[in-house]
Amino acid sequence: MNPENKRSAASVGITSFVLIFVMLCLLTFSVLSLATARADLRLSRRSADRTSAYYDAENRANDILLDIISCLEQYSGAENETSFYAQVQEELEGREGITFTDERTLQYAVPLEEEQLLRVSLELSYEALWNGSRFRILKWRTESTHQWESDESLPLLDEDALSDMLMEE
Repeated sequence: MNPENKRSAASVGITSFVLIFVMLCLLTFSVLSLATARADLRLSRRSADRTSAYYDAENRANDILLDIISCLEQYSGAENETSFYAQVQEELEGREGITFTDERTLQYAVPLEEEQLLRVSLELSYEALWNGSRFRILKWRTESTHQWESDESLPLLDEDALSDMLMEE
């Protein structure tokens, strides 16, 4: 066998191994890219769903606010402050989840997601405020309804055990 043929056969074998290695690397990177793209798509869809749910709740809260504004305008000609608040409370209490915490403050909540809601709290005013409205927004925020439960399953040292260990040394 000619020495040139041995050298060319070895170079073909090395070239084949390098080509196979490069192809495996490309295949691995393409699979990883596909997995990342799918995860990003799921995350984007969840984010879009949450954003859409928030704006739906925001629209419902604004619709309730419009009902409150029309009620305030309806009774703005009341004889005095006491009758104004009494009439407004009688008209709005219980409607669309509206509750009064006191004579001048009302609140309502709009469901947002499974464990979230949009909570709104308003302070009513008999006299028109500086901006012409008869209310002031005290709270307009999302809140979690999930009950937090502490996990105390870790076997941590208490003070007595720690002091006993220190005394032994």
